[in-house]
Amino acid sequence: MKITVNNKERYVPEEYGLEDLLKEMGLDTSVAVWVNDIQLLRKNYSAYRLKEKDRVKIFRPIGGG
Repeated sequence: MKITVNNKERYVPEEYGLEDLLKEMGLDTSVAVWVNDIQLLRKNYSAYRLKEKDRVKIFRPIGGG
């Protein structure tokens, strides 16, 4: 199925979860994720199943000081 990740089209298998996508991208759950303009809580990442045409935005934490 086709989804959009950070404004780029990407094809993923049916029944693909958000954690599957993060793992494929080499990311862990420390990132912030929005799906269809709604921020997901980290505790819900494992339960979220991607759907056709989902728009996913992933933001990595930035350290500073």
